[in-house]
Amino acid sequence: MADRKQRTFKPRINPLESMTATELQHRFRFNYEGIEFITDLIQNDIMPLTNRNHSVPAIVQVMVALRYYATGKMQLCSGDNFGLHQSTVSRIIQIVTTALVQPNIVKRFISFPMDPGTIRKHQVDFFATAGFPGVVGAIDRTHVRIIAPSKHKVEYVNRKNFHSINVQIVWDASYMILDMVASWPGATHDARILRESGLFQLFQRRLLPVKCHLLGDSGFPGKDWLLTPFLNPQAGPQ
Repeated sequence: MADRKQRTFKPRINPLESMTATELQHRFRFNYEGIEFITDLIQNDIMPLTNRNHSVPAIVQVMVALRYYATGKMQLCSGDNFGLHQSTVSRIIQIVTTALVQPNIVKRFISFPMDPGTIRKHQVDFFATAGFPGVVGAIDRTHVRIIAPSKHKVEYVNRKNFHSINVQIVWDASYMILDMVASWPGATHDARILRESGLFQLFQRRLLPVKCHLLGDSGFPGKDWLLTPFLNPQAGPQ
């Protein structure tokens, strides 16, 4: 029987050991402390159980994913940057992404205020910034470009004629995200995404403890809790 060919591994590269703080920020959008913080959040879900097969440390996995998020760079190039094969980079991106979007992680950073004190603070901050009374946050949408899916391709083509996910976001006066819906194809109308969201139920059913408003553009329906621009404003208060 012929001898089994021994596997070879690329020399591993750890940018933390060779880059300055400025270089880390530029390439990964986070400094050393930020990268460590993210790693601590999810390391139990991504940490290799053993060192078999030349396993990749958790912090390097996080950096591989951050590099891809920050630049959209091809996975093969990312692999070269870290001394990893493309298949390994692809697997790491999937593992890290899955860990980051777990509900227990997301809710630590994105949650709509439900207590009176926090809501009033957002209203004060927004009034100081934009002069609108009673506004807890601003709502808008953005299209995140994706590769055309294998099924239902047409549903993902937006009005600018590229494939996307139509994402609804609410943020406060400091640009901190309060709510996000990122589960609808690009062709979905903004009004439908809002209508079928949990946020809509909160406001429409008066479930919030303090009367407040969202501020949106003309793509959203006008509600007593959703302030949108006058399309043809008249002189005076309008």
